[in-house]
Amino acid sequence: MKWVPTTKDNFRDEMRLCIETYPYGSPLKRFHRRCIALKERVFAEVFTKECIAGVFAQWESKVVGFIEVFPREIIKKYGYLTGGCGNDKDYLTVGCLEVGYGIPRKEMIDELLYQLEQVYLQFNRHLLDGVGTFELNTGFTPYWVYDKYGFHRSETVGEGTVIMEKNIHEL
Repeated sequence: MKWVPTTKDNFRDEMRLCIETYPYGSPLKRFHRRCIALKERVFAEVFTKECIAGVFAQWESKVVGFIEVFPREIIKKYGYLTGGCGNDKDYLTVGCLEVGYGIPRKEMIDELLYQLEQVYLQFNRHLLDGVGTFELNTGFTPYWVYDKYGFHRSETVGEGTVIMEKNIHEL
């Protein structure tokens, strides 16, 4: 398995998993071009503020998992749930965490957060938050993985849903 920081030169590789082969229901093929154009605009915005936007896992030439990390004000603008504490300009937010079909989900989610830790110092911002859920052990953004990697609860946003945050530049 190869672990690759998501950059302006390779983010389209990651997008294929998100838009074309997502195991829980990709957009219909007729919408792919529109979805890709929207996601390209979002990434273009992100790369004006950060040099990377997360990490992806590659097996041979296929992307099998990724974690996207975007500046909070950008991801909020596109309708994602984010934290509300602090100044948005200090925060990155985990926007998406995807695992390819046939890949053990729980193990990949864990490894994605571990690999993200390895590139923390490449980010300009020092705070990272994400939405943690309690209902599903292997759900979209499970609470347990943030807890394991040293995040703490900063807000409760609903029943079974919390915002977890961490200072990623602490030594």
